[in-house]
Amino acid sequence: MSRGGSRRGGDRNAESGPDGWTAAGSAVPRPPPKSGDLSKFGRISKGAPMVMGPGSVFAGKKDTKRDSLSRTNSSSNLFSMLSQNPELATDAIAKASRPPSRRPSAAFGQTGLPELPMLQRKKLQLLPRGGPPPASKEEPEAPAHVSEADIKRQINEDVNEFFAVRNLEEADVYFTKLAEEHRFRLVDKLVAPALEGKEGDALLVGGFFAQAASKGQCSPSTFEAGFMPMAEFLDDIAIDAPNAFKYMAIMLKGAGFDKDEARLGRIAGKSLDSDELLQLVSSY
Repeated sequence: MSRGGSRRGGDRNAESGPDGWTAAGSAVPRPPPKSGDLSKFGRISKGAPMVMGPGSVFAGKKDTKRDSLSRTNSSSNLFSMLSQNPELATDAIAKASRPPSRRPSAAFGQTGLPELPMLQRKKLQLLPRGGPPPASKEEPEAPAHVSEADIKRQINEDVNEFFAVRNLEEADVYFTKLAEEHRFRLVDKLVAPALEGKEGDALLVGGFFAQAASKGQCSPSTFEAGFMPMAEFLDDIAIDAPNAFKYMAIMLKGAGFDKDEARLGRIAGKSLDSDELLQLVSSY
């Protein structure tokens, strides 16, 4: 209780009585509780009623519920719009699920699956009937360059093999694997040992020359160039090998010089006894 007077600074809820005293509210203020006083432990005191204004928590829940209802209505409207227009639904699903890419989007068919592009087969190029395939216009590759030393070594190996194996079928490749300008060397290397050997060696070489001439593996000019070196030394060779003229005649006839008098005359003219050589060639 306090005496009335000016209300400035006083309690606005205080009421003044008839005697001039004022009271704060309708009840006497209670003294503060003492520390350690547990007499009111567990009691529930009723407080002032809670007023729910526009800024209260429950008001915020009402607003949230209203927003959820509005979202539900908008989503249902969107669903109905997409169900009426399936093309819009397809575009929306593609845009939402697929990240941005530079690749073109796949087209969806009636089944909802992407339509893959049809694979195009290459057109078959049929050749005309009854005719051989067109010949290739590419030119054959030129053989690699071989040194003269390698050629001589190869010829020596072939000659040694020829006299060891003595098989004309296996010797068929001796001329073909040599270039045309080196084939006269093979003729010279075959004639030289046959002049100093036995008659069987001369007959073997003569048969090989006849085989090469019939197959066109060695030309008459190549044979002539191969016989010339031994024809120049035939007189000297005949001193140690008396049958050298006979063996030379066998090989010359095998190469076909019995039908070419001009070339045979040039080869026989290298010897001092050319008439004997010509007579031997004609007699075989």
